[in-house]
Order: sequence, then C-alpha cells, then structure tokens
Amino acid sequence: MNIYIDESGWFSTHSDFASIDKAWCTVGAVAVPHQSEKKVKSALIDLKKSLNIKPDEEIERRPDPESACFVEFIDKLKGANCIVHAMTTNRSVLNDDKTRQHKRDQIEARERYVALTGDTFSSEDVLLMRKELEEIASLIEQSSAQEYNQIILQSALISFMLDKTIAHYGRTDPRELSRFTWIYDRKTDKKKKGIATFESLFFKMMPPSVQVNFISEPRGLPDIGNGYDYFFKNYGSKSKFSGMSSEELSERKRLYGADYAAISNSMVPFDFQKLLNNNSGFYDSDKTPGLQVADLVVSSINRLLRGNVDNNAKVAETLGGLLINSPRLDLPSVPQLNFYESTVTKPEFSYENLELLNNSAKELYTSNFRRGFTKTFNDFVTKKIKPQEL
Repeated sequence: MNIYIDESGWFSTHSDFASIDKAWCTVGAVAVPHQSEKKVKSALIDLKKSLNIKPDEEIERRPDPESACFVEFIDKLKGANCIVHAMTTNRSVLNDDKTRQHKRDQIEARERYVALTGDTFSSEDVLLMRKELEEIASLIEQSSAQEYNQIILQSALISFMLDKTIAHYGRTDPRELSRFTWIYDRKTDKKKKGIATFESLFFKMMPPSVQVNFISEPRGLPDIGNGYDYFFKNYGSKSKFSGMSSEELSERKRLYGADYAAISNSMVPFDFQKLLNNNSGFYDSDKTPGLQVADLVVSSINRLLRGNVDNNAKVAETLGGLLINSPRLDLPSVPQLNFYESTVTKPEFSYENLELLNNSAKELYTSNFRRGFTKTFNDFVTKKIKPQEL
C-alpha cells in the first residue's frame, strides 16, 4: 500500500488565548491500497472537474467539506478501502522553552543509548554510532521549533497508526501488508535548496522515535488467523506468532526499562528500519495525486476542529467514515498530543468536534476487545514503567 502523509496548520507556539479555538494543527495519513490507486486518482480528477479545475492542476482553494462533490469524493475513498489516521494538537500548548529542553533530552537519550549498547558492538561500529549521534545532534540544534514539533507529531502519528493499519488490512486485504511505501509532502524546492534540514532530521529521528513509542506500551492486534502472514513475512520475525524470545525481552528491559514478560506470547518484534525507511521519501504534491488527496482530507479534519464549518455533525460523519476506532476505550480515533505532558486534556479547549469524529469512526475493534485491551493496557501502565526516550 501507499501511505500519503501531510499536515495542516502551523506547529509553532500560539500565545493569543482569545483565539485558541482556531489554533489547532493536525498531521494525517491516508492509506491507499495498491490496487485502488487508479480509483483514488479518478476520484480526485472527478472532484477537480466539479470545481472547474484542470486534472494536472492542484486544488488551491479547498472545497467546503459539506459540499456534495466533496462528500462524493470521500465516499469514493471509502469505497476504495482507504483509511485515514490523524493526530492533532493545539498550538497554545506548545512552548519554545520546552521545545528546546525536549531537543536537549533527545540528544541526551541518544547518548545514553550509545553508552548502554557500546559494549555489544565493535570499536569501529561504536565510532560510526558516535558520528551518527553528532550528525543528529547538529540537525536537531539547526531545526526550527516549527520543524521539530512537526517531526515529533508525525513520528507519534506513525507509531499510533501502525497497529490499526496492520489490523485493518490484515482483515480486509492482507496482501496490502506485504509492502508499505511512505510518501511525505515536500515543502522545499530540492533543485534550488538541496535537501532541507527537516527532511534529513526526519529520517534520522523518526524511525527510532516510532520504535520506542511503539514498544513502550502493549498494542492492539486482534487474532485474525493468517491475516498478518504477508506483513510478518516481509517485516517480522521468521517464526509466526512465536512470542518474544528471552533475549529480546531482556534487551528491551535493559534499554527501555520495560518488562514485557507477562504479555510476551502475544507480541512479535519486527524490523522498524526496513518498514519505515526502505520505501519512503518526500515528493512534490503537484506531481503526486495521493498527496493532494491527503491535503484535502487532513485540511478538512483540521478545519472541522477549528469550527470553520456550518454543520459540525455532518462533516464529522463524512470524515469519520474514513477513520477507524482505537483499540482502547480511553483513546479517541484522533488523539490530541501534548508531547511535553503526554496526551493530557485542557479545560480551555472544546473537544466537541474531536468527540464527534471519534463517535463517527467505523468499528475495527469490537467493544469486548476494547474493554479487554484497555484493562491490559492500564494494568501495564500502572506498573509505572517509564521507558527511556530515543
């Protein structure tokens, strides 16, 4: 499958508390099955025709999410078995001082990781690791708060969506799990400016961040028989659902401080670097229809959160059909992330539209599964295990 990732809004500090209801920024991903690419491109062309836009031109002025042509466009995405994942934050919770501290913490965490793992590698490998660490530290320091915050949010999104994507296509179209291609929207002209700091830092920082986020808590993969075979054949361990080995459990506890022994039989490690880096890149949206689709969907979600629609419930129902519910009862389909203080809620914000989206998401996980998984998750978290950040 192809996964198109885009964002809407700015990821910098917003200090005007009189307008915090307009300060939402959102990252999102549209998963398009390989066999549905032509259908999705055709749906985009049909939408452009309705808006009197040429097929090879981008939609500069996005359509009203309540308009008949946009609703029809979204219905065609649903019919093509596309799904959408999103994560949002309100810019008023961002803080430049905390972002700078977060940058320092990330560098220090990587230094600790090299120190912890150094004795398991050759001296040449350790030198390479230290050189890589210096490059990442330099890129982190060069990045703006806007760029850095966006990378953190996109990394959290990818971690959040992995198990839901695997479970959805494992049930509906397992062959799509044999290859993941990640396509990100390029914000700079590569020919004129070279590879941007954002892109360089993203590919160095995102995979380990996703890995730590993903393994720091139990994940919701229901048993669906052979539905995951294609995924684990390419990205997983050689033995299907063999559980985690004692060596893997010991290594995770040593590096991340998390003891997974109680749930190891239902966990299967896989290759994050291969999954996230082998087929991925930044592309120009004007030449990539899938990115144009992602822009339309993610900007519409953010528009709803900002309250810039007439009928919130109608738009939430339209967009919610592309979202899938969370395996946990206490986690919405579109979480609000405050990466300084985890996913906390604030009384200053209205979460009504987020709740509308959550209530409109289609069911992947049954009520029984969600209750059982939530209990498992809470039991794990109450042990107060805090894995190290990477």
